[in-house]
Amino acid sequence: MAEPFVFHFQRGPAGEPEVMYMVDLDCACQLCGHVQYQRFYHSTPFHTLSLDLLDELAERAYLKAGYECENCGTDVGPEATRRAALTYGFADDAGVIRVFVDRLEETLRYDLQPRRRLDPQAMPTWHPDDESALVYDELDEDELEEVFGRPFNIKWAWIDLLEDWVEDPEGGAYSRLAPGLWAVVERDEEAADQLADEVDEDEFFDALDSGDLAVIPLHDSLPVALATHDHPERIFGRLHTWLPSALSTAFKKEKLWADAYISRQAAIETMERTLTTARLTFTLHQTEADVFFSEITTPTGAVYGRGVAISAVLRRAVHTGLTPGEAARLTAEEIVGILLQLW
Repeated sequence: MAEPFVFHFQRGPAGEPEVMYMVDLDCACQLCGHVQYQRFYHSTPFHTLSLDLLDELAERAYLKAGYECENCGTDVGPEATRRAALTYGFADDAGVIRVFVDRLEETLRYDLQPRRRLDPQAMPTWHPDDESALVYDELDEDELEEVFGRPFNIKWAWIDLLEDWVEDPEGGAYSRLAPGLWAVVERDEEAADQLADEVDEDEFFDALDSGDLAVIPLHDSLPVALATHDHPERIFGRLHTWLPSALSTAFKKEKLWADAYISRQAAIETMERTLTTARLTFTLHQTEADVFFSEITTPTGAVYGRGVAISAVLRRAVHTGLTPGEAARLTAEEIVGILLQLW
């Protein structure tokens, strides 16, 4: 069976990207006790989403309950909710988080399934899966990163690394932020290049040696050639909206330098899979300098009129604090949405 296309993103009220999550509710009519389930597909602002905010969404999920009991006709509301489950899948396919709220037992638990994709047709479940998932009664960022190989939001990882360097600049700072994304921080470009040459990590060395990694300075990462945005300086999630002012000042005064080493192949593979799953055809051009997606076409013959350069997608990832897969998925879904007149 062909993989179904699932939108992870949609446009918010002001055009900002929102990311989808699922909510399932288990309710019992307070008059007759009849049990009914409800499912909701909701979205929330993508660039500011954090693990704490996901918890808040799960804890407030019961407020969505509302229907007429199919057994006795009574209006059923939030207080009839016994259990709620929220499911969130990372757009780069790092995995799926499920948050389970039991209002009768007054518990909140998690299960984490790495390298899984969000399935909007999955049957509701009300308890963590001890057999196929990693189960937690409490969950923090360190535990999440250990399971998925990435933090919940890359922006905060950038900020932590930069602030650590400011506090202790001796020897520079280096980190693998996510699969296909590394960061090197130093006082200037020359020192950052030297630090990168000294990194002793097989995965980084192999990716660098293969030519897969683009090097993009964080402070100079505006995606000026991004096909989906005529005004990239207004792009949602842009650097100055999430980088603390003290760090912005350090960059402006040339006291701080940060390079992203980011995988081209991770972005290309995500773009290819997203467009193909959406049943779009495209032409892939590769030059010595870049890779381009062009002639992106729907089954009815509608054509996206601009080519998409992978270099611009990677710059978007760096500038807006995303993984290469997230930036590629968001860009590809914008194109699908435009062609289908949904975005």
